[in-house]
Amino acid sequence: MRKLQTLGLTIGIVLAACSSSSNDEKTGGLEAPMLMKVMPMEGALHLEWMNMQKDCDAVEAERKMPGETFTQAFSVPGTVDNKMDATATDNRTYTYRLRCKKAETFSAYSEELSANPTEK
Repeated sequence: MRKLQTLGLTIGIVLAACSSSSNDEKTGGLEAPMLMKVMPMEGALHLEWMNMQKDCDAVEAERKMPGETFTQAFSVPGTVDNKMDATATDNRTYTYRLRCKKAETFSAYSEELSANPTEK
């Protein structure tokens, strides 16, 4: 019985390692930015994030509204860590996610954060 438990644990560790490395292949090992804030400011939305991958060429942001799919909202140089989305002005909730781009490789997406520019 103990050998079966050890074998099961070993298989679990190997599978976890394999799934982690396959994710690295898809993302080129790049770390996603950490989206910290999406907040109303001057009638639009202001985003702040932390660049976890220090050598990104660009940080790309995607945005969606309720019932819609994500589309690209903006792209900034990889050294930038905040942006005012002056096009997000309607009384609705906007949801954002970010990713790092280096050459033709992209990181996974950051966590998603949402806000409404008309709420105080």
